[in-house]
Amino acid sequence: MEVSRMSYQNILVGVDGSKQADMAFEKAVDTAKTNDAKLYLLSIINGERYPSTGPGGYGFVSHSIYDSAIETMQKKLADYKKKAEAAGIKDVETDVKVGNAKVELAERYPKENDIDLIIIGATGLNVVGRLLVGSTAAYTIREAPCDVTVVKTNLKNQKLDIKETTYPEM
Repeated sequence: MEVSRMSYQNILVGVDGSKQADMAFEKAVDTAKTNDAKLYLLSIINGERYPSTGPGGYGFVSHSIYDSAIETMQKKLADYKKKAEAAGIKDVETDVKVGNAKVELAERYPKENDIDLIIIGATGLNVVGRLLVGSTAAYTIREAPCDVTVVKTNLKNQKLDIKETTYPEM
């Protein structure tokens, strides 16, 4: 009897600067290396994807309000890319998007890039943030057009100590 092995070609990892995202990145690198896959590193700045009308029905939101956050995440993604390449990943693409994190990560980006596996941390927000915006991981599991792996442990399968949790400064 021949054993079939699942193979992924385009792996997406959501990166937000949290410790959980770091663990997801580590597992994504390991998975991409095992599958000789392309690795996509995506960070989403929550905000308006396009200029929108302001209060009273007029005015535009300037995209420049996101410039600092975008620049910060581009630098972090460049560091992640160097680590992935040093680990032996041949094809690494980075991207920072402004928009709804859930929709970008779970739907739009995977469809636009033929993603066949999404790897994300179990949570990247604090408890209050999760209550306000809901769980990106739960939304991604429900809506993604491909397999989703939610990372809750490091490469040694040790659960993250909640006291170690760090969140991005933006």
